[in-house]
Amino acid sequence: MQIDLQRKLFDEISGYINTNTTCLAASEMPHLGSSYIDPEYLAREKDLLRTLPQIVGHSSSLAEPNSYIAHNDTGVPILVVRQADGSLKAFLNICRHRAARLCEPGKGKAKLFTCPYHAWTYSPDGKLAGLMREGFPNISSEQSDLIELPVEERHGLIWLVGTPGAEIDVAAFLGPLDTEFESFPMTNFVLERDAVIDVDINWKFVLDGFLEVYHIPKLHTTTIAPWFFGRHSPFEIIGPHSRLVGIRKSFTSIKDGAFEDSEFLRNIAINYQVFPNSFFIWQGDHFEIWTSYPGEVPGKCKVRVQSLCKPEMIGAEFEKRWDRNWSILLGTVEAEDWAMSKEVQASLPHVPGMQILFGANEPGMQHFHSELDKLIEAAR
Repeated sequence: MQIDLQRKLFDEISGYINTNTTCLAASEMPHLGSSYIDPEYLAREKDLLRTLPQIVGHSSSLAEPNSYIAHNDTGVPILVVRQADGSLKAFLNICRHRAARLCEPGKGKAKLFTCPYHAWTYSPDGKLAGLMREGFPNISSEQSDLIELPVEERHGLIWLVGTPGAEIDVAAFLGPLDTEFESFPMTNFVLERDAVIDVDINWKFVLDGFLEVYHIPKLHTTTIAPWFFGRHSPFEIIGPHSRLVGIRKSFTSIKDGAFEDSEFLRNIAINYQVFPNSFFIWQGDHFEIWTSYPGEVPGKCKVRVQSLCKPEMIGAEFEKRWDRNWSILLGTVEAEDWAMSKEVQASLPHVPGMQILFGANEPGMQHFHSELDKLIEAAR
C-alpha cells in the first residue's frame, strides 16, 4: 500500500478511535430483501456476471506449458491452458461436435485434450487436432476449434470473461484499485492452498460478511471480536469496487504516536471488494481471496477461497501455521457468518414487503448493493 495512503488512513483511524466514531454514509438505506431469494433477479445477476472479469484461478496453478485448470465455478464451463510461449488461452470446456464436456474439472497437464464421447482431440491452443475426417468432409475451423473466452493474467491472478467475443481489460476494470494492488507483492505470491465450498446461501451473503464490521462484537464474540473493533473502520468507494479497513484493537497502542508504516500495517486488515463477487483480504503476511459464484437457485452458491503467500513461506516449517490460519478463517466464516446467513435467508419471505435496512454505519453494504442494482436495471 502506498505510503501516502497509509498516512491518510492512520490519521483517519486514530481520529475515529479518539472520538469513538466511525465512517458513516449520509443515512440508513432501505433495500429489498427479495434480491436474495428471487429467481428472476438471480438470472439477471448471472447475466451481468458473465459480462465482467471474474477470478478463476491463480497464475501459480499454471506454472508450466500445457498445464491447465478446468471448472464450472462461474456458471460457464471453462478450460484455461498455459501456452508454449507462456501466454494463456481460455476456452469453453465443450467439444464442438456434440457439446460434451471435454475434460473433467480440476488441474493437470496435457499435450492433447480428447473428448470422452467421440474422441475429437484438441491441442492446447484450441485447434482441432484429430477426428474421423470422412464423417465431416466440409468442416471448417470456425465449426471445429474450441470457442475462446477472453482471459488475462494480472496481479498473479487469472481473470476471465464468460462471454465469447467480449473484451477484457483488467487494469481498466479495476481503475484506481489497479495501482493500489500494484503496491502489494501479489504477483510474486504463490498459492498456498485453495478450496471450493458449496454453501446453501445466496452468493451475496458471502460478500456481505466482509462489507461491514458492525456484526463483529456480537456474532464473533469468542472468535475474532477479542482482536478487532466493530467500528472505527475507514471505507472508500473506488469505482464499483471499495476498500474497508478492519482495525485490530492493538491499534490503540500506536494511535497517538508517530506514523510508522511497519507498525501501521501490522495493526490492520484490509478488505478490498472487487466488484462484483470477490474479496481480497490483506492480512499482513498473506492475502486471502474469496470469490462467490451464484448457484442454480437463489439459496445456493459456490465459494472459492485462496490463500496466497510469499514462496519462501511454503514448506514443512510453515505447515502448522497455515493449517491454523485456514482452520480459523473457515471455521469463523462457516460456523458464524454463513450459519447466520442461512437464518436470514429463511426469514426474509416473512418480512412485510421484504424490506431490510443497511445502516449509515454500513456504507460498504449500501455501495455494493446500489451498484449491483444499478447495473442490473441498466441491462434490462
